[in-house]
Amino acid sequence: MQQKVRQVEKIFKAMDRDLSRFRKVTGVGCPEGCILCCLKPDLEASVLEFLPLAWHLVKTHQHEAVLDKIESGQNVCISLNTVRSDSSAPGCGFYAHRGAICRLFGSAALRNSKNGQISMYSCKVQKENHENEWNGITSKINQLENPPIVSGYYYQLMAIDPHMAADYNPINQSIYKAISKVAYYLSHRPQPNAPWNKAV
Repeated sequence: MQQKVRQVEKIFKAMDRDLSRFRKVTGVGCPEGCILCCLKPDLEASVLEFLPLAWHLVKTHQHEAVLDKIESGQNVCISLNTVRSDSSAPGCGFYAHRGAICRLFGSAALRNSKNGQISMYSCKVQKENHENEWNGITSKINQLENPPIVSGYYYQLMAIDPHMAADYNPINQSIYKAISKVAYYLSHRPQPNAPWNKAV
């Protein structure tokens, strides 16, 4: 389990570097303080992409409070804080451990499977903010040699664990499942000084 967490984190690290370079080329990013996509009640994600968050929550003993919040029926992402820790703006309370969907949306590219054309994986707000130059941005990214394509990163995640990567649910349910898996693993794994194969 820990190895899978580290593998996901490695992909995320490379992803963040790629997306940072891509934003410099396109000039397109999320407007500061915008949380509209986080407020979508039907947002879905895979269990695998939230393993790093689950690991962090369990290791820091925050997971039970998060599970309680999910079980209470909250339908927007439980990571969303009304005020960020630095009190500057609303945003993600676990930003460093956010999932792939949170990293890619608004910052990556999509490839049309029929014609091979590339477009921004963007929202209405971004298109409105860059309305005059949107066609130029689309043309520019189609000339890039290796743009960050969303599907490419999900294929990489699939290689780590096909079952968890394909297990899509409303985002809080995926977080719930990820926490449950990590908590079970950590509570049952053998400890260094414990009797052979005995969890403590």
